[in-house]
Amino acid sequence: MKLKEITKLVNGKLIPTGRENEDPEVEIERIARIEEAKKGDITWFSHPRYQKWLNKTKASCIIVPKWEEVRPQKARTFTIEVKNPSLAIINLLQEFYPEPIPEKGISKLAQIDAGAKIGKDVSIGAFVYIGKGSIIGNRVVLFPNVYVGNWVTIGNNTHIHPNSTVEDRVIIGKNVIIHSGAVIGSDGFGYTQVNRKHKKIPHCGGVILGDRVEIGASSTIDRAVIGDTVIKSGTKIDNLVHIAHNVVIGEDSLIVAQVGIAGSTQIGKNVTIAGQAGLVDHLVIGDNAVIGAQAGVIGDIPCGTTVSGYPARPHNESRKAYGLLIELPNLFKRVRKLEHQLKIVK
Repeated sequence: MKLKEITKLVNGKLIPTGRENEDPEVEIERIARIEEAKKGDITWFSHPRYQKWLNKTKASCIIVPKWEEVRPQKARTFTIEVKNPSLAIINLLQEFYPEPIPEKGISKLAQIDAGAKIGKDVSIGAFVYIGKGSIIGNRVVLFPNVYVGNWVTIGNNTHIHPNSTVEDRVIIGKNVIIHSGAVIGSDGFGYTQVNRKHKKIPHCGGVILGDRVEIGASSTIDRAVIGDTVIKSGTKIDNLVHIAHNVVIGEDSLIVAQVGIAGSTQIGKNVTIAGQAGLVDHLVIGDNAVIGAQAGVIGDIPCGTTVSGYPARPHNESRKAYGLLIELPNLFKRVRKLEHQLKIVK
């Protein structure tokens, strides 16, 4: 694309930095990271840590925020000023590298129950299985080897990637993305002891995924015992996340890789749970809460609170506790030295 076309696409302002006499109709061939960009590339500035690269990059153009201090001063490159460089680069990535969509149609190698209802303009790949009573919406893409059980509903424009499993009685909204290897609607981990033996609790409920939900690769969402496990609209779940039975997660939350959420926990909207955090069962996590990486959450968290550590506590308290923990070896040496001095005095 030419720079003028890109400037219009990202709703920006083109500024020639050291190239006032050059033609802004230069061709941009690819998008590259600022430290790796070459002539013909466009890059972007989104974090202060890349400040040093503004004058070193060989990119033909840099997308920058509307802040005077981040403009390159020496580099002979064009810049495009925008309100949000990250959003601008998302638009560009979609333009330069459109997601390949399989051809419309149903593979002869797919197995679809006669009682299933299939929408218009779908793409159903080889070895897909769709059970009885299931409803597949319009423009749904089921990549090869996807399993869809009985009485499942999948909304319009949803994409389910290879080797994913959607068990019985799962409801999936519109514009959902489920990545490879995910399992939606598996039995929860529920047992009761009878004569010191573990008796399995039947999980007869379902799972509901709202619109625009994204589920990462190899993540698992268990069905409820009774009722539903619910992931509300706009929530994004990373790879290798486990969500147990009867959990409810509010709108537009972010769940990062390797998080584990135990049964019947209620999570509000716009909550962020960082990588490898663990939550025990029956908690209530308020709206806009933030849970730090590897935190161990054993109690409720109020709205808007940031916690970290194990057990999870307000982040400032946790920082102080870890700071003191680091000083323990030195403190131990000082105490031993004082004990030795006291013995000499006695």
